[in-house]
Amino acid sequence: MDKPLRNIARSIFVVKEKAFLTPHYIRVTFKMSDEQVDLFQNMRSGSNNKIYIPSETQTYNTNYDESIWDSDFFTARRTYTTRNIDLINKTLKIDFVAHGDNGPASKWAENAKSEDFLGIAIKESQKPLVPNAENYFMVGDSTAIPVISAILETLPSTSNVVLFLEVNSYRDTFVLNTKAHLNVKWIYNSSPLNGSALAEEFIVLLAEEKPHYVFAAAEFETIKKIRKHMKEELQLERDQYNAVSYWKRGSSEEESNHERQKQRME
Repeated sequence: MDKPLRNIARSIFVVKEKAFLTPHYIRVTFKMSDEQVDLFQNMRSGSNNKIYIPSETQTYNTNYDESIWDSDFFTARRTYTTRNIDLINKTLKIDFVAHGDNGPASKWAENAKSEDFLGIAIKESQKPLVPNAENYFMVGDSTAIPVISAILETLPSTSNVVLFLEVNSYRDTFVLNTKAHLNVKWIYNSSPLNGSALAEEFIVLLAEEKPHYVFAAAEFETIKKIRKHMKEELQLERDQYNAVSYWKRGSSEEESNHERQKQRME
């Protein structure tokens, strides 16, 4: 069942507990066995993962073999952020945006309970989530909160961060942990599927002062506008920013995957 695949480890993880951190933000904590701790020892918090969602009729047992990864055992695969991996306490955490049954991952997370399970694959990487800088400008929608939270936890007290985060409402704000000097502006958008002004607001901020490093993660069109502004108006070098889209309005992950990968390479 557990197998290192090149520099990727994958295994079936069992839910330990689930909590709604806010009305639209779910944290699922998975147990880690001793074997999984060994298998995932070179993985890090903040990295991307692939979650494999089983059908509702599947039940967990310890006798699955490698064939399940290539069978119809799993009904969907989605990309998420490894919010935290704790090899000492033997837990792995993934945060989900709750938007009802609009998507298999959200549906699974909203209905998840103790002893439910997911397949999870993580690629090994030792590369820092962001390069060293004195000043960071960051922007993200709800889907980016896990990776931005992980980034913030790695920054030293000498760093300064200006952060724009878009969430559903004031009820979805929460304390972000970091040693850095952090200035957060929360933007409320109860209907992100209908559009966002996140890019326009962030561009106004970028015009005020040229940043050392920009990190942006959000919907495809939002990132398209931000990336265009950084390249054409601010003329930032490629090593001065990272702008990545996690989803595209009106498209599934499979449908938008090619466009988003192409955007990432530009």
